[in-house]
Amino acid sequence: MQDDENTNLCAKIKELEEDRTRLQRTTNIQQTQIEKHKALAEDSSKKCDALQLQVSALNKEIEHLKRSQKQAAGVHSTAEVRLNRALEEVECLKTQLNKSKQMNKMHFEAAKLLSFTEEEFMKALDWGKL
Repeated sequence: MQDDENTNLCAKIKELEEDRTRLQRTTNIQQTQIEKHKALAEDSSKKCDALQLQVSALNKEIEHLKRSQKQAAGVHSTAEVRLNRALEEVECLKTQLNKSKQMNKMHFEAAKLLSFTEEEFMKALDWGKL
């Protein structure tokens, strides 16, 4: 009976040692997986931080570009107003030039008429002397 009990106990010890070895291997595998996941999580965290920095930098650049665009729109608007004023002034000057040309033409025509009349007057005076 004692031998049977010893044999049973030895079998039980052997079975428990096999279980312990199997559990130790499972624990080691799980520990390795935990370390891998920790490394992946740390890498992901670093990538996330880097991406957040990029997002922040891009947001700053967007704000800068918006300000530049707004400033450029203001400059464009000012230039357009000045251009329109200059075009209006050019039109006004063209009108004045045309009026001036007409006046000059009228003066030239009047001068021609006066010249012609003066010549006739002189002839008439000369004719009267004869």
